[in-house]
Amino acid sequence: MSINAPIIYDRGFLPLRAAADWMDKMWNGLDWRRIEKTPRREYYCSIHDKPYTYGKEPFARTYQPQTITPEIQNIWKVVEFAAGVQFDVCFLNGYEDESDQLGWHADNSPEMDDARPIAIVSLGAEREIWFRENPPPRITRDVVEHPVKKLKLEYGSLCLMQPGMQDTHQHRIPKAGFKCGPRISLTFRGYVPPTA
Repeated sequence: MSINAPIIYDRGFLPLRAAADWMDKMWNGLDWRRIEKTPRREYYCSIHDKPYTYGKEPFARTYQPQTITPEIQNIWKVVEFAAGVQFDVCFLNGYEDESDQLGWHADNSPEMDDARPIAIVSLGAEREIWFRENPPPRITRDVVEHPVKKLKLEYGSLCLMQPGMQDTHQHRIPKAGFKCGPRISLTFRGYVPPTA
């Protein structure tokens, strides 16, 4: 792959018939949450019965684990087999149309296990994911940001961000420049419960 980021991409990861069935059941059956003005739906599940807080105050959000449905469980199993590791949590993002998006970020919370990859499975409308190396701490006129690399996430695809990538890169799902329907992404991660 020509993209300059430590990823592995499998465009035909899930059988399309099964993917379409799972997409329909999750889109219409999950208890999605939309926190305040978040530009997407969210659903969080975990094998640990503990809440997870993402971000820092005043922007911190706490997620309570929700049900791991049969559809999520089926995808979870094949993702673990493909990645060769066990995952503890799955974040689902639901993008209703072309205006829903996810800003620049890295999945680098202390509880997220940086020694394991992060797996993204895409269902529904094809959308781009953008990658860039971490920008310098302060952008000035004399400093040029790293170029952005773009990848189209196809229906039923798997994108594996390799271990350590969250320390060196950021990623985002921008607004689409075209009309499109719903998309679900399932993001699987390792999790290290905080010690007391």
